[in-house]
Amino acid sequence: MISYEMIVQQIEKHASQAKQVRGEQQIREQLSAIRALCDVVLDEGKSVAKLPEAALSVHNIQTSSMMISQLPVTSSQKIEEEDANGESLFDF
Repeated sequence: MISYEMIVQQIEKHASQAKQVRGEQQIREQLSAIRALCDVVLDEGKSVAKLPEAALSVHNIQTSSMMISQLPVTSSQKIEEEDANGESLFDF
């Protein structure tokens, strides 16, 4: 069970992390985590003690989804073409 005390501890943790980071994006991530924790408490009203522990991992999910990016996959194999003169783009 998650109590108000645990939620407040998590909010304090994210607030102290927000004070320590330098970049605007990192501060916004910490503030988003604080907002999510507040929303969970305020939306659920007095049934906070019945919330699953997954609610505390909202920050981890948000941060990891922001960090994941799709990088193009490049192959190290050379493609042989009949009309190419060399390896450079400028070889005609």
